[in-house]
Amino acid sequence: MLRCSLEELTHVENAADSLYRPVMVKKKDGTRRECFDAKPPLKAMQARIQNMIMKKVIYPGYLTGGLADPKTPRDYVRNAEAHTGARLMVNEDVAKFFPSTTHEVVYDIWRFVFRFPKEVARTLTRLTTRCGELPQGAKTSSYLANLVFWAHEPRLVQWLHNAGFRYTRYIDDITLSSTADKTREELGQAIGRVASMLRRHGLRFKRSKHHIAYAGERMEVTGLTVGERSVGLSRKRKSMIRASVRQCEWAAKKGIFDDAMQKSAASLVGQYTRLHRNKGKALKRRLAALEVSRKLPAIEPVVSAVGIEPTTR
Repeated sequence: MLRCSLEELTHVENAADSLYRPVMVKKKDGTRRECFDAKPPLKAMQARIQNMIMKKVIYPGYLTGGLADPKTPRDYVRNAEAHTGARLMVNEDVAKFFPSTTHEVVYDIWRFVFRFPKEVARTLTRLTTRCGELPQGAKTSSYLANLVFWAHEPRLVQWLHNAGFRYTRYIDDITLSSTADKTREELGQAIGRVASMLRRHGLRFKRSKHHIAYAGERMEVTGLTVGERSVGLSRKRKSMIRASVRQCEWAAKKGIFDDAMQKSAASLVGQYTRLHRNKGKALKRRLAALEVSRKLPAIEPVVSAVGIEPTTR
């Protein structure tokens, strides 16, 4: 399946820990996170594992992040939309999720979810972990991250559903919500059940990210504001996107056309347009106008030999 010889497979398996390069990724809050990108030939092997195995799984609807699913598209927007109309919302974040997901956890996924023989499970574990941990950024990691709680999460979600709670997990961001008012005891029991599942895997909540919101208060899920019937960008996010467009316009007036800056702005405007169609289209037109001005020929002054005022052509 991996299209390699046994000798090559053994070599890559033994050298897997050294076949990564660190990549610093900037988060929305401005801080940086260290991720890892696999080098050849490990990267090609991970791509085949992803395509030939991980993408064949039918993932439950409450898992919304890091999954390519053409039948049921899921992303941060779908994750937020699952909680529209909430009167109560709980946001939790799993502390050190990727580095705390050990090779034993990954081995159990290959061995008991996919039921591969022990030798195959061990090899797949070596090809998809780094120094005994799940490497954030690798092609297979988000898929494995969604399967970490395979033995307990389905029963937890069923219990929460019966208790009147909705549950989604966007990799390491967990959201609970309810369309009905809940007592403090009911809420505490629901949060406790989720915390208990994490403890079984040696994980815990990140206290700084714990947040509870009630009806009338601003509710956010994966960076989006959740309303009665729809979701949208926060005021701060919309202001930041508009500022990126103004920055491109300012640079263009100075004759500076920064491809990376305009590409970044276009990506942000795409997010804006998806959630706020009309205003997003207006920003798109402003960026398109910059591209037109960039392609126009330069205007050069022509000065008369007899001292007449300069004209332009």
